[in-house]
Order: sequence, then structure tokens, then C-alpha cells
Amino acid sequence: MADKKESEPVAQEPEVSTPQQKEKFDFTRLNTLAVVSLAAAISGVGALIAVITGHVSLAQLKRSGESGRGLAIAGLVVGYLHIAFWIIFVALGVISKALIYSGVLGLQPGGPEFFEFQRGFDGMHMWRDR
Repeated sequence: MADKKESEPVAQEPEVSTPQQKEKFDFTRLNTLAVVSLAAAISGVGALIAVITGHVSLAQLKRSGESGRGLAIAGLVVGYLHIAFWIIFVALGVISKALIYSGVLGLQPGGPEFFEFQRGFDGMHMWRDR
């Protein structure tokens, strides 16, 4: 019979973890236009500025190797969402005005029912002049 050596469990020493210092983020390598893109997009007013600076920032990031790609993409997404919201809002406003002035909804501009609709229907007037 062949001698078989059974592997004996070897006692392992517990690993001593030394506290490692976390690397600090280098803000000097952050692309400024990426930050501007996100800030303009969050403000809501500068959606077009956010889209423009976001695209310019992404082009600069490809060439320079700076950080901030996530900020630029977030600025682009939020900027495009704001622009889409305003396009839909304006389109719905135009469509509703067209429906009201066409008479499809039964509201004739200048007619008494049109003013009731604007004031809030039956007896809900601020002043009881009618």
C-alpha cells in the first residue's frame, strides 16, 4: 500500500488590516464645462445651455483625459428632459387653444359658457355678478 499523507489543516495567521488612506478626489482634473452642464440642467432655466455645454464637455473629455464624464452625461439627460417637457407643454397648450376656438368642446370664445369655464363653472365666481 502506498503511503498517503493526509493534509493537515495549517493554522493560518489572521491578517492584520492596516488602515489605508482613501485617495482623495482631484478636483483640479475635473472638467469645468461638465459641472456647468449639470448645474444649468438642474436649474431648469438653462436646459439649452446644459445640452450645449454637455456636448462640448464630452468632446473635451475625449481629448484631455479629465474627469467629469458622469456629470456631463447627467447634464445632457436632464437638459434634454427639460427641453422635451417644454415642447410637450407648448404643444398641448396650442392643441387645447385650437380645440376651444374651433368649438369642438362646445365652448365658443366670447360666449357665456366660455366665461363660466374660465371662472370655474356654476356659482363658483369670485364676485356674484351673474
